[in-house]
Amino acid sequence: MFRIATATACTLCVLTPAIAGALPDVAIVAAASNTTMADTNTRYTDVRDKLLATGKFNSVSIYNATRFNPAGGTPSLATLQQWDAVIVWSNDSFEDAVAMGDVLADYVDAGGGVVVAVFANTSTNTARFLQGRWQQGDYIAIPQGGNFVQGAGQLGQVLDPDHPIMEGVTTFVTRWGVNAQGMIFGGYRPTNLNVTPGSTIIARWNTGHTLVALSPNPRVVELGFHPVSSDVVPTAYWDADTDGDILMANALCFVASSGPAPCPGDATGDGVVNFADLNAVLSDFGASGPGVPGDVTGDGVVNFADLNLVLSVFGSSCR
Repeated sequence: MFRIATATACTLCVLTPAIAGALPDVAIVAAASNTTMADTNTRYTDVRDKLLATGKFNSVSIYNATRFNPAGGTPSLATLQQWDAVIVWSNDSFEDAVAMGDVLADYVDAGGGVVVAVFANTSTNTARFLQGRWQQGDYIAIPQGGNFVQGAGQLGQVLDPDHPIMEGVTTFVTRWGVNAQGMIFGGYRPTNLNVTPGSTIIARWNTGHTLVALSPNPRVVELGFHPVSSDVVPTAYWDADTDGDILMANALCFVASSGPAPCPGDATGDGVVNFADLNAVLSDFGASGPGVPGDVTGDGVVNFADLNLVLSVFGSSCR
């Protein structure tokens, strides 16, 4: 079941870093299922469809981050830079958790936004949470590898009700069940009640566990729930009749809008137009397709228009 967000709940995503007044392009970059058909697997498409239904995004893409992706489960930085923000979670192993952590850190450093959700911020399986350089910077809010708890739960204390991530979020409830052995399952949330130094909790579950947290890095938000809804597993995930979709969408909008202002001609994303950008255009000259660094005009091909743009703003800075 999809609910369309009201117009007032869409205000943040109008402030996309790509083009003022446009809606952002975002992506699901997740190890959601061990399948080669991510575009049709409901553990991916459920989240995609719900994000699109909020009306906050120009597009929502899917990237399978497991080893079952025929194109490779770890995206390149150029691939990630097609999108203004990505949401990352796991229910299976990443193709390479170290490489995934490295490239996501590079992406954030270059101005991209990342939302991390359960189980990528709770699993004790080292193949299912972000490693590498992600562990070494200011990216983490919810201490990773701390495991998860289960059971009934709903939106609890909102510590910052005026925060943009909470705009339009009035209800959030999880489904849960009991298996044949009498054990409770579903309603997954981080066991650890604390966040890392410099992080901020925006909202908690009514059980006291973290629901929304800001990392010390303004381009990273962590969510203490699994993004897939009860439409896929009726007895385990967040209730599709509540506002989990708006919560995810707002988090993506927030990290997308926290990126740097656009810097024309800056092919390398370092905030200044110099010989590195000129070299990027020359090395990519004649190339075409999405995510080519030398395509500073964004028209899908690297040609004299890109060269002219770099030369016309050479030496300028957006820092």
